[in-house]
Amino acid sequence: MQETTPTSVSTSLPQKQYWNLTYTIPEEQYEAAYTALAFEDHIGITEGLDELTICYISENNFSVENKINHINKNFTELNIQFTLSHKDLITEKNWNKEWEDSIEPIHINENLIITPSWKRDSVNAPLVVIIDPQMSFGSGHHETTHQMAALVQECTQQGATWIDAGTGTGLLAILAVYCGAKHVFAFDNDEWSVLNTKENIERNTALPQDSIRIEQADVFTVELPPAQGIAANLHKNLIKPNLTRFYNALAPNSPHPAHLLVSGILRYDADDVIAEALKVGFRHQETRTKGDWVALHFCKE
Repeated sequence: MQETTPTSVSTSLPQKQYWNLTYTIPEEQYEAAYTALAFEDHIGITEGLDELTICYISENNFSVENKINHINKNFTELNIQFTLSHKDLITEKNWNKEWEDSIEPIHINENLIITPSWKRDSVNAPLVVIIDPQMSFGSGHHETTHQMAALVQECTQQGATWIDAGTGTGLLAILAVYCGAKHVFAFDNDEWSVLNTKENIERNTALPQDSIRIEQADVFTVELPPAQGIAANLHKNLIKPNLTRFYNALAPNSPHPAHLLVSGILRYDADDVIAEALKVGFRHQETRTKGDWVALHFCKE
């Protein structure tokens, strides 16, 4: 029998491919967009400024055009303003390392830095908050969170109690405790945000035990405990209907007023929110603007 040399066969698996569909959508319609995508088979959604990128695995029989048509139909039925700005086919690589490398520490001011845990050793400031963002909103990179962090730092009184409405990553709750709050009630309607907040609380090992209570709840139905401060980084359509509830939950500690800090509000919506807050009984203390976004500071005497 003639001897043959075996042919070399590669045992490496083919690399996966992914479709990224990027839609331009107003940020105030994100909640409706997530509702439209609730039963989709996507593997992740990335938020940008007025932009959502939806990722799908490109498997056998996957039709990106059928997927686009289905998403467009769902968005249209919910009256979402949208434009498909990009569709990209991407080959798998080390996504986690690439993502981690892209997350830089945020210098809020000379006294406060927000950093992911993997870059903690590269920063130095009197106050460092460790936040490892995942799918949730609020790592400090967005203009609204940046402004809210500075306001929480300035307004938190020693021994005060706070509420972090729509906590996202838990940043504002953790920061309030570091700035002197004795207890913070933080809540979010998103399960992943609640889990991410719990993880970030554990990463900040200097936090007093049980200083933050985290709950999955809706802003319209959650029972708000008495507090001297509320931070609500939401958006106009969630803030305005709840201004009375926020006002009733605030309990000033004389001679110090109670504080309501709100953001997630576009510049052209600021006057509308201020007018509604004044009707409820708040005093407008300050408006801060960064890019297209504002943060509003109200007081209750």
